[in-house]
Amino acid sequence: MAAGFNTTTEQLEQRVRRDARFAADVSHELRSPLTTMVNVTEVLDRRRDAMPPTAQQALRLLRSELRRFQRMVVDLLEISRADQDDTGRSVELVDLGALVRNVVDSRAESGVRIDTDPATPLVAVDRRRIDRVVANLLDNAGHYGGGAVTVHRHGTRARIVVDDAGSGVPPALRERIFERFARGLHAGRRDAGTGSGLGLAIVADHVHRHDGRVWVEDRPGGGARFVVELPEAPT
Repeated sequence: MAAGFNTTTEQLEQRVRRDARFAADVSHELRSPLTTMVNVTEVLDRRRDAMPPTAQQALRLLRSELRRFQRMVVDLLEISRADQDDTGRSVELVDLGALVRNVVDSRAESGVRIDTDPATPLVAVDRRRIDRVVANLLDNAGHYGGGAVTVHRHGTRARIVVDDAGSGVPPALRERIFERFARGLHAGRRDAGTGSGLGLAIVADHVHRHDGRVWVEDRPGGGARFVVELPEAPT
């Protein structure tokens, strides 16, 4: 029985790795033709005024779907990378306030306000993954009117808090929105602002890999508040 169980476990692990490699390979191969299609639509868009109204509408729909598809491919590559063996991840001691400020400053046009507490403890993290966590949360907040980001200490842990000015997240959806391909209240929409349904799943995956927590709650005054909590780096 023990041998049979071990064999089954090994087969399942191999299957998961094959599926992750397959998703990564497919996503990688899609990037080149997708980039070509996006470039072609940009050329057509510059001649949009010469098109009949029905063709202009078709072009707008095509551009919207291609942009969403492009974001999905990038997110699938990130998910596939996360699903593969992570034993060699690069961990370094990071000032979380400085990291978040760098991400916010790189998108100055967003108008997001940031407040960092110098007393925030240092964290031992994979900088690339936490950069992606902050970027995805800012993208998500950007769909609902932007907001504010704060970084502070909470006991022996560091917190990143991202607020938005939307309608909030109903309690029934607060766990589901962190699942893959879940788009919450906007699952039925197909416009450019709906996202791929993978952004918050990537956030949850990267945070959990650092023994952290992420959740969403009501923002005082209305809207949603996303909270990421990471353990303080050992001394």
